[in-house]
Amino acid sequence: MAAPNEALLDEHLAAENAHDLDRIMATYGAAAPFMVLNGQRLAGADAIRAFHRGFGFGSDGSFSEVQVTERARHRTPEAIIIQQTLSGVHTGAWQQLPPTGKRFEVEVCTVYRFDDAGMLASEHVYFDLALLARQLR
Repeated sequence: MAAPNEALLDEHLAAENAHDLDRIMATYGAAAPFMVLNGQRLAGADAIRAFHRGFGFGSDGSFSEVQVTERARHRTPEAIIIQQTLSGVHTGAWQQLPPTGKRFEVEVCTVYRFDDAGMLASEHVYFDLALLARQLR
């Protein structure tokens, strides 16, 4: 893994908040990027795109008005770790739960790693899924 690329990560987060799926995907490297979402591995660009689109980082998905707000950034020689607040509105079906129109807000910790070209190679995302589900019921 290469040294962290702060500028690319800033672009990635801005693209997520703009709900621009093509810009989000342009921050990932070509060499088999992956996400680990609370222990579930999503391998390859197609799976990563599908997750972002399905969650609401595109023009549709389970949630609208999705925003990622950075609370703290930590750096290591191999990664950038960001403590974030993820928020949005439940406007589409999610995990067999029909849309409720309720707002949610959860704390998230994400570990970003980069490939030798400085592109995103992986994201390890951790948040309290049960807390999110409780806010939607």
